[in-house]
Amino acid sequence: MTCADRQHARAVRLLDASGAFARPWMRKAFHAVPRHAFVPDTVWVWHAEDDRYHPLCRADDEERWAELVHDPTRPVVTQVDDGRPALPGGTGELPTSSMSAADAVLTTLAATDPEPGSRVLHIGTGTGYDSALLCERVGAANLVTIEVDRSLADTARKRLRRLGHRPRVVCGDGEFGQPQGAPYDRVLCTASLSRVPFAWIGQTAPGGRIVAPWETTLQPAGLTVLTVASGRRSASGRFGMPPAFMDLRGQRRPEDPLSRVHSAGRWEESRYGTTALPADFLDDCHARFALGLRLPGVHATRTPAPDGASAWWLATDTSWAYLCAGETFQWGDRDLATEAERSYNWWLQAGKPEVFDFGMTVDEDGQRTWLRTPDRSVG
Repeated sequence: MTCADRQHARAVRLLDASGAFARPWMRKAFHAVPRHAFVPDTVWVWHAEDDRYHPLCRADDEERWAELVHDPTRPVVTQVDDGRPALPGGTGELPTSSMSAADAVLTTLAATDPEPGSRVLHIGTGTGYDSALLCERVGAANLVTIEVDRSLADTARKRLRRLGHRPRVVCGDGEFGQPQGAPYDRVLCTASLSRVPFAWIGQTAPGGRIVAPWETTLQPAGLTVLTVASGRRSASGRFGMPPAFMDLRGQRRPEDPLSRVHSAGRWEESRYGTTALPADFLDDCHARFALGLRLPGVHATRTPAPDGASAWWLATDTSWAYLCAGETFQWGDRDLATEAERSYNWWLQAGKPEVFDFGMTVDEDGQRTWLRTPDRSVG
């Protein structure tokens, strides 16, 4: 048994012990599909000292490579900078494809919960690993999987065939879906997005399910689970356990604009104020999710203050706010500190709702989020 096989067996045991296999078929599929069969020999590891991704080759350290691949709670970055790492020393800056952490994969599979023989559209083929798990459940003939990157799509197709799976692998933009195979019983996107494409609704059978990681600029982790209405003109459902995934290429989360809008001169021009927000107001994932819904386009960054206290920066393309120990300094056309305080108080007054209390409805006019029932819009 190779070290990769040993790590695979260990991961199965750990996930089993933690109750990660929500359905018996998931454990069977996870056991049957070795993760290392879908990972390239070179993966990418982030180094804090230079804030870059460095290559790790299997031939150089197979034990470490296998440990990374089979860590149940950590993703494995398999591509940087869209396949063109250009920084000094062959390092990379932006992770652009990965094999998601096993626990995140299982979370989305449990939410999707396809039946044997059901038709599935998988968006974000990546390495091909998630597609292989789906093949184990629904059969390769019932799976269409889409990948925007030609090289990733071709490699995933080869890996799937080595394991005996021959789903339809399409190179294309997953936001448009794949009408030729519609209608689907399930649409699973394994890349994060901020807008659910209406095209997916029209390609899903009434009563079918759409599952996609969903994010805001304030909260980069979430999961929406939607059921398509009769007539296929809308879909609605609640948010689920928030996993983290690579961004859909057409909907990459914009970079934090703080470095562009803040300067020493603007600090001197800033407005002083005070706030009743607690220092940990964004530490609670449920609070942060709620504030993300109410503050679209706002980014948040924690930073230590000179006295060791916790401070937060809030920023948009035109404004910023610095919050620390009850004091605020702000610049720009928006009063971001007050907006954050009002949104946080709204969350408190609503009874500190959790992620699972929020939902979303998508139709041809766009998407809207709501709290507990569709008639209570958030915003």
